[in-house]
This record gives sequence, structure tokens and C-alpha cells, in this order.
Amino acid sequence: MSLFVVDERFDPPIDAEKLNPYSDALSPCLKTYDVRWVSSYVARDGSQCVCIYEAPDAESVRRAYRAAAVPFKHMVWAATRYTHE
Repeated sequence: MSLFVVDERFDPPIDAEKLNPYSDALSPCLKTYDVRWVSSYVARDGSQCVCIYEAPDAESVRRAYRAAAVPFKHMVWAATRYTHE
């Protein structure tokens, strides 16, 4: 499994509560496409969000989003975990 990032931008900005319906719709589709949610980060002003997933490939993440009818306006890209110790 590899890491993938979904980069979202919101206009108008949203709050965390408005993300809940997306999460509820997306959860079963993630399982269907063998995608595991790792974490999400929402900008304090609600203008953008980054979600991190483990998946076999980027297309699996895209298919899960499409099946859940959750729009992703920007991109899904592969990532490497980097930590500075």
C-alpha cells in the first residue's frame, strides 16, 4: 500500500461539520476500493483540506470519491512519508 494525498479547495470556505456528510458517504466506498483513511487536515479558515489515504494506487482513491459522489476538484497524488528526527 502506498500513501496518497487528496487536495481540496473550498469556495466558499466550509467548516468541519460540513465535511461529515462527505465522510459518511465516502467511508463504505473506501472499503470497496481497498482504501484506508489515514488523516485529514482542514485549514483554520475552511478554504482547503488535505486528506491522506493508504491505497493500492491513485485510481482506487479517485474511484472511491466518484462512487461516493464526493467531488475532488484538485488532484490525487502519491506521497512519501517524511519525518525529521
